[in-house]
Amino acid sequence: MHRNEEFLLRRVAGMTVILPVGKASETFPGMISVNETGEFLWELLKTEQTLSALTAAMTESYQVEAEQAEADIRAFLERLAAAGAVMGWA
Repeated sequence: MHRNEEFLLRRVAGMTVILPVGKASETFPGMISVNETGEFLWELLKTEQTLSALTAAMTESYQVEAEQAEADIRAFLERLAAAGAVMGWA
């Protein structure tokens, strides 16, 4: 899976958000607020990733157990997929 290039990460008024641009803004007219780990995962999604690769990266960079990291990543990816911000996540 990878991120949809019609969504951009921006810092707005002290918040980090993912915003749609172009045609994506017609289907998702909002924004997705993300925290530090969401930003971390978004940056990894520049390139094709697997759930296990994202989980490994998260456990290496943050003090979190693999099971909890995977659950959190799944929830994040589902949120992104619902907005159309990530491609290849089922």
